[in-house]
Amino acid sequence: MAARRSRKNKHWRTRHDEGHALRLEIGDLARDAAEPGWTRLEVRRTQVGSYARTTLTRDGREIAAEGLDEPFQRLRELSYQADSGTWFTCELAFPVGSRGYTGRVDSSAPPFEDVPAPAALAELTAFPRTESPGWLLAALPTAAPIGMPTTYGEHYDRRYNSWGDDRSDRRPPPPPPIHGDVAYVPAAAMTCRDFGRRDERRQRVLFLAESADDESEHLYVMGYEEVYLVARHGTHGTSEGVRSITLDESALRLELTPEAADALGTETTFEARLELPPETIGELRTALGFVLGPVAQAPERIGF
Repeated sequence: MAARRSRKNKHWRTRHDEGHALRLEIGDLARDAAEPGWTRLEVRRTQVGSYARTTLTRDGREIAAEGLDEPFQRLRELSYQADSGTWFTCELAFPVGSRGYTGRVDSSAPPFEDVPAPAALAELTAFPRTESPGWLLAALPTAAPIGMPTTYGEHYDRRYNSWGDDRSDRRPPPPPPIHGDVAYVPAAAMTCRDFGRRDERRQRVLFLAESADDESEHLYVMGYEEVYLVARHGTHGTSEGVRSITLDESALRLELTPEAADALGTETTFEARLELPPETIGELRTALGFVLGPVAQAPERIGF
């Protein structure tokens, strides 16, 4: 439950980021509902207006789950596009042993054989669209309603622009899709051929990189007084949830909580494979001890 509370309280930068977090939350709820031993979980949400149906299957057998309504409703709102509405069907699949997911969303096919008239009316009032599928119009009790003004996700665009610059080519990332495939493949490993460290006032930093190129993938471990931060190139990083760091001659391995893995965009075990000279491995071991030594609640260090 702590993972879901932290996601709800987080201030997301874009609709894209929050939508991704909601799909991860749905996966956590599905895992909570499934008994151990499964190999694949599938969640299917169909909705028109407030009329909705959610099914969770564990290896092809439907099981009960709680708490899925709220994240799916929020995901529909975040996905809304002014001319095209939002999706009616969302399907997500979660494989065992991974934080990843695959799935699809659909904004045109009828999600139910019979759509209640009040649901069709509520749908086009809450999520107006320029062109509606024939089955939705046919379900209306009267002519199409006048849509209510919508503000789904607009504050994200305003916030993104205020944090960025005024260049015309800067655009916020697109909202979650309403039609087509969705997928997330967390990183499980990287290969490191470059290592460096720097000390800036009270901040202690080391990095591992695929190459000396600044644009290559990087893994950072930082310490500031009694606080640490682990980050990957292009992520915001995490200051908690790193359970352990193991170092041997061939790899540095991070064991992470699901929340920390999601923040880093990785699986809960992430391996930095080391293609470094033996003497550099020794320098890395010393640097990790220097960075994490003053940290109050440092990850467990194995192999040091």
